[in-house]
Amino acid sequence: MKAVAVFAVRVVVLTVVLIIAFMIASNVAGMAQAPVSSAQAATPTAQASLPSAQAVSTPTSQAQQAAALLGPLLVYTFLVSAVIAWIIQRSRWRGLKLIAALVFTFYGLMTCISQIETIAYLRGKMPPGLIEKLFVMGAIVALLFVPLAVLIMGKIRGPEQPHVERGLTLKSQVARFVILALVYVVLYYLFGYYVAWQNPDLRLYYAGTMELKSFYQQILSVVTGTPWMLPFQFGRGLLWVLFAYPVIRMLNTRRIETAGIVAALFGVGSFVLLLPNPLMPASIAHSHFWETLGCDLLLGAIVSWVLTADARLIA
Repeated sequence: MKAVAVFAVRVVVLTVVLIIAFMIASNVAGMAQAPVSSAQAATPTAQASLPSAQAVSTPTSQAQQAAALLGPLLVYTFLVSAVIAWIIQRSRWRGLKLIAALVFTFYGLMTCISQIETIAYLRGKMPPGLIEKLFVMGAIVALLFVPLAVLIMGKIRGPEQPHVERGLTLKSQVARFVILALVYVVLYYLFGYYVAWQNPDLRLYYAGTMELKSFYQQILSVVTGTPWMLPFQFGRGLLWVLFAYPVIRMLNTRRIETAGIVAALFGVGSFVLLLPNPLMPASIAHSHFWETLGCDLLLGAIVSWVLTADARLIA
């Protein structure tokens, strides 16, 4: 019981630390002066910058926006902090090794995954320099938050816990990464179509029409109209696996708990879509939330389950 209480207190402290890290990073990266466009609203990391963006000009509307933002922001930062605390608590790594691995994973999943999609789809619609600022902001948050999280969780010092491991051949590792990237592409389009695309408001928002084509017709239009999308999403799938790999390696947990941790790590970023966004209708943001939450939770569990099959001898 005491251990649970201590863990809960640490998560609360980490939540405060993460909010402060966002505030500092936003100002250092110049996000407070960055204009916000509707294109930005389509990406989770961009939405995370909205609290500091000058989207409104009157004190009254700013106060209303801040009040509407507070609850979802607390939920988002609390959940992120809880997942990171869970990872650190169950990690067998310590010190700089743990910090470096988590900075890599945190920055990759919270910033790179979403912003490379922004570059591919929306760069021409965004103000000059904004994407660069988003990458800088994400890096600053990772560099500020992760070391403090490791310190607060008491994993700065101490011996690395022993574990039983059998090596994977390079061929086996590459095969698993490729298979998982293909799994991501399948999940991406299945959830995109059967969850998000079922919302007529969302179809009108992105395609300019409420017409609902069949899944086959929709995929065919992707393949013929934008053939680069499939290899691009395959590359993003490889990145999902790459950013998860250090966490899977560091955990000293049973296979089922590892799957739960990685699923939570993948899925927690979706909650940023619940932040109030005056530039994206709530209906569309909520459709994206359920789309990404379901897809990322399932992907995280599959990635973990596949990579732990041979990585360690787990009871």
